[in-house]
Amino acid sequence: MPIKMKTPSYHADPHVTYLSQLLDEIRDGIIQVPKFQRPLVWGWEDRLELLRSIRDGIPMGAVMVWRSSGPLLDCYQNIGPHRVSNSSVSPQYLLDGVQRLSTLLGALSPSNTINADADEFSEADDQPPTENYSVHYDFETNDFIREDEVSNKSKKQTLPMDLLLDSVGMLRFQRSLSGTDEEIDELIRSCDKLSAAFREYKLPVIPIVTDDVEMATRTFQRLNSQGKRMSEAHMIHALSWGSEFNLNAKIHETKVAELTDLGWSEMENDILLKACKIALGFGVYSKNADDIGTAFKDRPGVVSDVGKACGKAVGFLVHKCGISRPDLLPYAFQLILLTDAFRVRPDLTNDQKNDLVSWVWTTTYGEYFAGMSGDRVEKARKDLAHGLDTGRWDLTHFDPFEVKALNRKFDFRSVRAKAFSLRLSDISSRATANGNGADLLAEYGRECLLQLLPRINSNKVIYSSYANRFLCDPRQSGVTKDKILSGNLTADEMNNMLINPEMLRMIKDGDHEEFIRLRMNEINCIEEEFYSPHLQVMSIYNW
Repeated sequence: MPIKMKTPSYHADPHVTYLSQLLDEIRDGIIQVPKFQRPLVWGWEDRLELLRSIRDGIPMGAVMVWRSSGPLLDCYQNIGPHRVSNSSVSPQYLLDGVQRLSTLLGALSPSNTINADADEFSEADDQPPTENYSVHYDFETNDFIREDEVSNKSKKQTLPMDLLLDSVGMLRFQRSLSGTDEEIDELIRSCDKLSAAFREYKLPVIPIVTDDVEMATRTFQRLNSQGKRMSEAHMIHALSWGSEFNLNAKIHETKVAELTDLGWSEMENDILLKACKIALGFGVYSKNADDIGTAFKDRPGVVSDVGKACGKAVGFLVHKCGISRPDLLPYAFQLILLTDAFRVRPDLTNDQKNDLVSWVWTTTYGEYFAGMSGDRVEKARKDLAHGLDTGRWDLTHFDPFEVKALNRKFDFRSVRAKAFSLRLSDISSRATANGNGADLLAEYGRECLLQLLPRINSNKVIYSSYANRFLCDPRQSGVTKDKILSGNLTADEMNNMLINPEMLRMIKDGDHEEFIRLRMNEINCIEEEFYSPHLQVMSIYNW
């Protein structure tokens, strides 16, 4: 007997179908998720609230699919943590309902998690495997609970939701229940009632029947402008998407090609996106996603061009400024504007690059890009271009220029904290012949910036101060801490840690507050000595 081929549960008109059948169609690949869709963004409270709505019979809204007789689209191979099958029939494409259906697929399906480390997985080709979506039903609280929050003690008395649509599995679970006859009967009735609520749940499916890809992606964009807000990157990705252009994949491919050898392949996509917007003639904060999406489709090569320039800009930051990792970059806008500068001027001279070094540190210590509007970013871009082209620098946003005092509390996310970390790295690398500050910072990032003085009398100001941050190998933090507190440091180690003999006496005397004051003065001197020559290059005289 020939095998009966599965067919979709809807045709050209809106149709109401059972939830279980819709999930079967997703598992079987009859309904697929095109790659212009955004990744999963729902949090756990969103997911649990959806399950509660279905349990209570509350409509969750329609699902919209796109049917096309055109060429097959590139689709995700997994939805949430579940691998989907390849369909033997022409697939339908999910336009609206990804967050809801991925939640339900993860909760109601047997585990099918793919290996995040598998060679076949690629960020550009697929959504990464996500966290465990498995859910249990807690009969004591009459509510849903994440599987990883279920204790081993109560696990037998909670119902794994992936058994809800599995008659055989449900029967085995009910036979394993423990308690008095009355308690078991009540649990079985609760299981049956919950199972019926999900088995009998129906929802409308609305098909969009067209071979026009642009119409489908525009429909997707309008649907997703409501509810949980889409990021600009995902919106532009959707509107620029086509059979021969996938913005997310192109950005990933470009980062791998241009930034991997520099150790920057994990850089935020938004930096490339904003640099591309500048190259396409838009402002960095332009919200006209329709026009930007069209511009990407008209000039698909812009991502590669900007990527090459970004590779040069990152190489400059690494080799000329010592900024070895994306998380050490003071401002994303510095790299965005440097990328544009290298795109327009691919063969900068050594003198121009030296000026750019001063531009980086002047804009860092002056906190130039704090709270920048789109107009001010454009003015900064023009100032940078004028300086490179003429050798005369005028950073008009500074009025007047000011290097503010360091905050009382060290926060690695701040611009000055990153600059301070790089100064400690410089000092460590110069202090001894075998100084390895740059290597430590490149390998460990913020993990090698340790607080070594203990909190004394709950004095948080001392404990959190910049002056209580030391660059050292985190694997040797205990040994280093003991050396500092005991005053048992060699001259090289003192230079390496930015500690002088007077500070060491304060440590031995237990006067940590005076130690912090003295070391902060030293830090301020070191920083001023570093940035002053750069301010002169940038024609900053009023500091």
